[in-house]
Amino acid sequence: MDNTTLEELKERLLSLKQEIITRIKDNTEKINHIQIKGDEGDFSNAVYSRSIIYDLIEKDRRHLKEIEESLYDIERGLYGKCHKCGKDIEIERMKAKPTAKYCIKCRSVIEANKG
Repeated sequence: MDNTTLEELKERLLSLKQEIITRIKDNTEKINHIQIKGDEGDFSNAVYSRSIIYDLIEKDRRHLKEIEESLYDIERGLYGKCHKCGKDIEIERMKAKPTAKYCIKCRSVIEANKG
């Protein structure tokens, strides 16, 4: 991967990181403002709303972890290398999913073994 592409992907990762951090903060504030009072219906709606927001926060935290791992890989010079076979991950894949850790071939094998 050339330096220009690497810098572009790094900037994209940093931008995504900031977006996710902001979204986590916003969703945490939303949870804090949901009132759990009133009748049974109000209580159920509040609990359901909190549950959905907690799930969103957890999903964002997992994505944030992937971004942090990718940024760490950049520092170590391992970014864009498949964590399974060690070959370069296709540039198109990295642009589509900048947190990709596996080439398409290895990802297919991993997915097949999960099923």
